[in-house]
Amino acid sequence: MMAKPAGSGELSLSEMLRAATAAQPDRTAVSCGTERLSFQQLSERSEHVGAHLRRLGVRADEPVGIFMEPSVDLMTSVWGVLHSGAAYLPLSPEYPDERVRYMVADSRTEVVLTSESLVPRLAALTPPGTRIVTVADGRVRTEGPADGPTAGPAAFVPPRGDSLAYVIYTSGSTGNPKGIGIEHHSIVSQMRWLAEEHGLDERRTVLQKTPLSFDAAQWEILAPACGSSVVMSEPGIYADPGGLIDLITAHRVTTLQGVPTLLQALVDTGRLSDCTSLTHVFSGGEALTKTLAVELLDALPHVDLVNLYGPSECTINASAHTVDRDTVHEGPDHVSIGRPVPGMSFHILDAARRPVAPGESGELHIAGHQLARGYLNNPELTAQRFIANPFSSDPASARLYRTGDLARWNDDGTVQFLGRTDSQVKLRGFRVELDEIKVSIEKHEWVKRAAVLVRDDARVGANLIAFIELDPQRAALMDQGNHGSHHQSKQSRLQLKAQLANLGVRQEDGAAVVELPGRAATAGQRRTVFARKTYRFFEGGEVTRADLLGLLARPDGPPAAHRDPAALSLAELGTLLRWFGQFPSGERLLPKYGYASPGSLYATQLYLELSGVAGLDAGLYYYHPVEHRLVLIGAAAAGGPRLRVHFVGRRSAIEPVYRNNIQEVLQFEAGHMVGLFDHVLPEYGLRINPGPATPGVKDLLRCPDEDYYLATYEVESAAAPAVPSPVELYVQAHPDRVVDLHGGQYRFDGADLVHVSDDLVRKQDVIAINQEVYDRASFGVSLIGRAPEPWQRYVDLGRELQRLQLNGLDVGLMSSGYSSETGNPLPSARRIADIVDLGPGTASYFAVGGRISAEQRLSEGMKEDSVHMRGPAEIVKDNLAETLPPYMVPNRVTVLDAFPLTPNGKIDHQALRERDKAAVDHTDTPVVPPRTPTEEAIAALWGAVLRQERVSIRDNFFAAGGHSLTAVNLVGRINRELGSSLPLQVLFDAPTIAELARRVDREPATALTRLVRLRAGDGARPVFCWPGLGGYPMSLRLLAGRLELDRPFLGVQAHGINEGEVPYPTFEEMVARDIELVRRVQPVGPYTLWGYSFGARVAFEVAHQLERAGEQVDELILIAPGKPPVEAGAEHAAEAAAGYADPTFVSILYSVFAGNLERSAVEACLAATRDEDSFVDFVCGRFEHLDRDLVRRIVGVVRTTFPFEYAPDELARRGVTAPITVLRARGDQDSFIDSAPGLARTSLQISRLQADHYELLRARGIDELVSALDAAHLTGKAIGVPHVSIKHFPNNLAADQISALVDAITSAVRTAFSVDEGAVSIALEPVAQEAWTERVYIPEIVQGTANLVKAPNY
Repeated sequence: MMAKPAGSGELSLSEMLRAATAAQPDRTAVSCGTERLSFQQLSERSEHVGAHLRRLGVRADEPVGIFMEPSVDLMTSVWGVLHSGAAYLPLSPEYPDERVRYMVADSRTEVVLTSESLVPRLAALTPPGTRIVTVADGRVRTEGPADGPTAGPAAFVPPRGDSLAYVIYTSGSTGNPKGIGIEHHSIVSQMRWLAEEHGLDERRTVLQKTPLSFDAAQWEILAPACGSSVVMSEPGIYADPGGLIDLITAHRVTTLQGVPTLLQALVDTGRLSDCTSLTHVFSGGEALTKTLAVELLDALPHVDLVNLYGPSECTINASAHTVDRDTVHEGPDHVSIGRPVPGMSFHILDAARRPVAPGESGELHIAGHQLARGYLNNPELTAQRFIANPFSSDPASARLYRTGDLARWNDDGTVQFLGRTDSQVKLRGFRVELDEIKVSIEKHEWVKRAAVLVRDDARVGANLIAFIELDPQRAALMDQGNHGSHHQSKQSRLQLKAQLANLGVRQEDGAAVVELPGRAATAGQRRTVFARKTYRFFEGGEVTRADLLGLLARPDGPPAAHRDPAALSLAELGTLLRWFGQFPSGERLLPKYGYASPGSLYATQLYLELSGVAGLDAGLYYYHPVEHRLVLIGAAAAGGPRLRVHFVGRRSAIEPVYRNNIQEVLQFEAGHMVGLFDHVLPEYGLRINPGPATPGVKDLLRCPDEDYYLATYEVESAAAPAVPSPVELYVQAHPDRVVDLHGGQYRFDGADLVHVSDDLVRKQDVIAINQEVYDRASFGVSLIGRAPEPWQRYVDLGRELQRLQLNGLDVGLMSSGYSSETGNPLPSARRIADIVDLGPGTASYFAVGGRISAEQRLSEGMKEDSVHMRGPAEIVKDNLAETLPPYMVPNRVTVLDAFPLTPNGKIDHQALRERDKAAVDHTDTPVVPPRTPTEEAIAALWGAVLRQERVSIRDNFFAAGGHSLTAVNLVGRINRELGSSLPLQVLFDAPTIAELARRVDREPATALTRLVRLRAGDGARPVFCWPGLGGYPMSLRLLAGRLELDRPFLGVQAHGINEGEVPYPTFEEMVARDIELVRRVQPVGPYTLWGYSFGARVAFEVAHQLERAGEQVDELILIAPGKPPVEAGAEHAAEAAAGYADPTFVSILYSVFAGNLERSAVEACLAATRDEDSFVDFVCGRFEHLDRDLVRRIVGVVRTTFPFEYAPDELARRGVTAPITVLRARGDQDSFIDSAPGLARTSLQISRLQADHYELLRARGIDELVSALDAAHLTGKAIGVPHVSIKHFPNNLAADQISALVDAITSAVRTAFSVDEGAVSIALEPVAQEAWTERVYIPEIVQGTANLVKAPNY
């Protein structure tokens, strides 16, 4: 009930409570647990507290703190402060001590009410002299020193409308909370509105579950002023959705308010519909999504759902919108915040504070008599946020509050909340609205709620991070409710690492083994095994009803031939068992098996009990699937000839990935293996039947106690009767996806499909990571096992699905859910059980399928294994990339089981920031650019494969977004383009560019240990290339990787680089031995020879010697044959031996490892170098990736070869017929080729490049070098002197304009024709305008079309 005397706008809260008490003294005003107070009791106790406070000297507008857990004493204290005439200040015990300490000090609070148990903590948080008053059962006692201040009772002045009622602290932009002062007239207006518009009166029971420090809690705790009863939740219950449901139902609560996060949690309990007493549900504090609104209204068909909006500065609720059940489905993704409450007005303004048009966004400003007085003790901030209102002359609306919220007017006059103005951030030059991204993420059907934040990353700048909570009804996870984080995101690669580790393979050292014949799989085995995939793409076209009937039909009758297992030879047994081994492929990171295994973990072990078979000793054997051998485990029991198969599940192999249904999935795998036996044995005249369960065999096999005995089967003659497997088959045709079959559920009766229901196992019934496959599928198959024993049911199901997968119809299948004997069925199992009314004693296995292409069937790649690469986090991110512009796509998506919440029930964004920081700190490494040509080559491939522009050699491949498919791609490209032979698994041991480069550089080159295959190719004739001084060909890797060659590219390594080698003492011997090496690979010409720097000299000499021997050299390319300019800082004698006293030698030696002559580094090297040891120490300290022994060997080569030079008379006797291309580096000294032009007997092309000596082989210059090399390979190279003639109208071209024009044309012509700039001539000819047509247009354009390469359009 609500007292409404004249002038009630000036009523105080105290007067309202007294009026309500007079009307219903005996009605329960408040209850908490077993305690309750009537209105009369509440009034008496609170008046008593108020009188005590007045005696302590509290006055109007002074804050009195309340530091209490939820209780009836808390309610008494709030009303006691109001009765005293002061303002109450909520201080939540859940707040950190530092926050409470700040609030007490900032508000200048001198009196705090608390409970006895909290006195010690409060005393440590408050300044000396603070009066601590305990309240218990209406008794009040003041704590503190005996000589404390005693102000004496003040003359009581009832609070006025403009007196403070309470002070509420909210988060501040400075990091400290700010206090907001709310006056009596404001809160009274709010309470009157709730009573008049939403029936908050004596008929209502309000659940007070919001912590008192949250502003929305105030109307809950003040509800007795309107005559309503309040049920207070006990401490901590507000965060317990189930506990709140219990409270609502037990106390017949009618009125509930909460933030959407809490309301969603209540919906998720599945019990909200039990709350039949509810009549009003209020949502506020966060944006209410349409999805949640629909769920709330569906659960509570008779409730009014009201969306509230209001900053604390506007006294709780400034606007409201009652959700219309009939139209909410068609509304926007977020529910409107409605219209202003009475006495309030909204103004949506642009940056110049002008009203925006309907539909346009602007900052929401609010005016009206609910506005707060301002910020406590902070006039500057008050003046900033509360500004003059130019739109009204009403004194009650003289001020505007700047909310900082973005909003727009809807067509119906309501307001749409759009987010925060301060959630706009600038990312990579784009203005981004975080709330817009949040809304986009929450549109995803899997996402229950989302939060987006920006995290500064010193490496790559601002990072956009999204956190999401999945809806378990639409995005089920494996092990739902007991899942590991790897089921939410595949970033950890936990499953992939488990797969690669072969955890299911038994290691038995020292046991007797039988090496089986048939280790090399036959072509037929490979075809069948690689065709039996778990298909996730269906690219073969449509599926027909006839296809489904053919798929489901079981084979008829026994095989034509039959024999006894004892007749098997060892060769036959080896071939038979080879089907159960690993099938590796160069296209795959993971080996392939002939049968399916949940998670591809292959945790089920195959044991054979043999007696009188294949000439082997009787015994129990383990089949080793990697080594293709039998390992003798123990003796077999006495008896006649037999071939018995035991299946044991290795728990430790599956537990890293799965926690639920472990035994069931292992039984499925055993069934798939039995199904493979079914496929293979008929060829041998045999069949397989279940044998009696013998769990005791596990002890004989010496398996760990934790492992699971699964099943025993007998291999028998095909003449033996087949033991039936009672499995029923149901097919669901997806609507319009199966030709000649309407959408629906069908039972296969052995010959035809019988319609049983229109209901399907839905997309949402499939675990999240498989839902994309469901969308691609044409049909689903449900297998129902009805064997008496549970183990047999699950083995039968795996056996039957294996049969279906081994079809020859180009129909692919993917398992997508199963039942459970341990109470953890996947959603698809629950769904099919409901559709076909499965009772106890059954098990189910569900798969989806479609038509596959021949290319899919024949592929040995890993495209179909993509489920192991992407979890829900990666899928959501990829989906966002399809709908958002790139700059709005989060860099990282993190899936949370639940969001961290503030004590007010809102998402705790600071906690998210801390969580994200903790998660990525260990991966936060600075960007380290590539340092060597090998690192640069790998970095280029890395960036291309991962589509990253900014690459650091310290980045972890998998943390950077790589997975096993991209790993295969990257390693394959490294091997192909850099000539290495790294194993596909190398990225797990060497996941960074630096480590990969080290592996590549240290890898043995070939059997010819000095010819390093830097790039593979199909051509028979390789390119031989000599590296620079030091003879280490790894400096050529970047070049090799960038070249578009179809021939091998071999680097000729100097003798002395490999361990145990000594450099050849003379240039002549070095060249002779290199020629021998070349001829071993290519016995006869023509030869293609390249050389870089010092290697150019070697390549020239090799060409000369080969031609002298009668061989042909078709191409000789000399790259940077001149010496680089060295500024060693000291003169040296030309005749000085290469030694560490020679600054030029040391400088050049340093450049061999550094790839540059950067002055400060060279000076540091010169200062540190005294001898070889000190030089090696300096280089290895500066380049930690270098191997110290290798450095010493390269130094030895350099010291030997550094003096090798042509004498003038030697050059005079030399020359080559082969065409020579010289690519000169900028700044290089003249080379031997310049001093003796006659060395080129036919053609010599010289190109001057802009890159310097070292840049040519590095990222900065490699593109120019490759372009020059490509130009040198142009068919029919132009060797002449190209001339360019330009005719133009007369004008006054300045000298600098002419110079720029000539330079540009010269550069273009030089590159196009592969000539030196000295061969290019250019003519500029002015032609008068009146003579243009006659002299130029007609003869050269109209009639010169044969030579015209660009026609004008004038």
